[in-house]
Amino acid sequence: MSRRSAAGLAAAVGLLVLVADQGSKAWARSALQPGHEIMVVTGWVWFRIVSNTGAALGLLSGNNWLFIIVSLVIVAAVAVLVIRNRALGPLGMVALGAVAGGGTSNLIDRVRLGGVTDFIEVHRWPTDFNLADAAIRIGVVLFILALLLDLRPRRQAG
Repeated sequence: MSRRSAAGLAAAVGLLVLVADQGSKAWARSALQPGHEIMVVTGWVWFRIVSNTGAALGLLSGNNWLFIIVSLVIVAAVAVLVIRNRALGPLGMVALGAVAGGGTSNLIDRVRLGGVTDFIEVHRWPTDFNLADAAIRIGVVLFILALLLDLRPRRQAG
């Protein structure tokens, strides 16, 4: 995969995640009332709006500035990997695009709103989340998978 098409793939995935996440959060902020839940799947999935100034599980809550800096560093590191085409093929580029898009979307929330908008609650999942959080987690899993696939022994031609 050429450097240009690899970067284009990562950018397209990142932009798709960013637009979907920002759109879903805009809907959540306008449609959901604080302190109220909307049942989506009975007993399993609810929509409930919260603002998170910390990390997952509310860790280090109130340290929004710290997570702005961490987000900037991570998004910059992902950009460097993409530009240098070090992402282990198309799967790695999709993974990095998902991480960059999710990280950028949550960064926009932190700067613009003072915290990340979370609104999805799943039964037995320890925290509320949003589409950006899901994209980041899926991206990390896909990147690990790309690394593992790259480490497989290659057949010798001949």
